[in-house]
Amino acid sequence: MKKPFLHVTKWLGNIPVEAECTLCADVKFKVRSTSHRPSREEYQKALQQQFDHHVKTVHMEEDARQRAPGL
Repeated sequence: MKKPFLHVTKWLGNIPVEAECTLCADVKFKVRSTSHRPSREEYQKALQQQFDHHVKTVHMEEDARQRAPGL
């Protein structure tokens, strides 16, 4: 099974503001600013957290179902 990756699709200068899962064409991750001065590190962390949650809830479960005997 292919491994999912986080792919940034929109940037605000050097700040990632939107990304997607490389295995799920319809899954987008967006970051909204909590202040008027966005931080690249803050946005990167927020996108990564959204992606990590997606991988745990979607891809890990799919992987476990594929490995389960008799299914």
